[in-house]
Amino acid sequence: MELKELIEANNQKRELLNKENEAYYSGLLIYIRTSFNKSERETEEILIEVLDHLLDAQTEGRTAEEVFGNDPKAYAREIIGELPRALPKAVTKLLLMMGCIFLGTFAFASGVLATILSYGFNVGESVYHFYAGSIILGVIASLLAVYFTVYVILGYLRWSAFRVVNKRNEMILSFLIGAGLCGLFIAGLYFMPSFGASIDIPVYWLIVIGAVLYGAGKWLEKKD
Repeated sequence: MELKELIEANNQKRELLNKENEAYYSGLLIYIRTSFNKSERETEEILIEVLDHLLDAQTEGRTAEEVFGNDPKAYAREIIGELPRALPKAVTKLLLMMGCIFLGTFAFASGVLATILSYGFNVGESVYHFYAGSIILGVIASLLAVYFTVYVILGYLRWSAFRVVNKRNEMILSFLIGAGLCGLFIAGLYFMPSFGASIDIPVYWLIVIGAVLYGAGKWLEKKD
């Protein structure tokens, strides 16, 4: 069974769980899936096995706690300890995919906005002036910021997997973190010194560059 089929089967089977068992299993699922350094296929296969076992127990009138114990976090850690690590190639592919999709989306959106403003409303410049050194440094800093953000999000999801979290406070915290990171990113671009060879490109070329990068990211996502 393909990876996407495993995930879809998991989603469908989870609907058969009662409220209590679904809450228990969802915690396991989040905690285990956010262990990004583990083999994705092996992770999904073990999650399906756990879910099937729980569904069988549910038909017998047993709860998840009766089957797996009253410490789901310890049980999740036990499962994670048995999972094989993701190969370096798979981790590299994941990082490249994330980077391409982020940079592609950013470049495409920037290009569309700048093209509309410059050619449609005569606002801003129709040609962007770049410096090779600044661009390379900016791209590296942007990717590091994205990876760090993802790491923080995964850490938070693992922390909250077996806790009852106030959704309102969660939304406020997410907004503040997102706004803070965006502010740091914009400030970094603004204060970054200009160095390296000068490059001039029409703003609409950012649309093409963004589309190519995004397409490469989606291709990597589908590639085995």
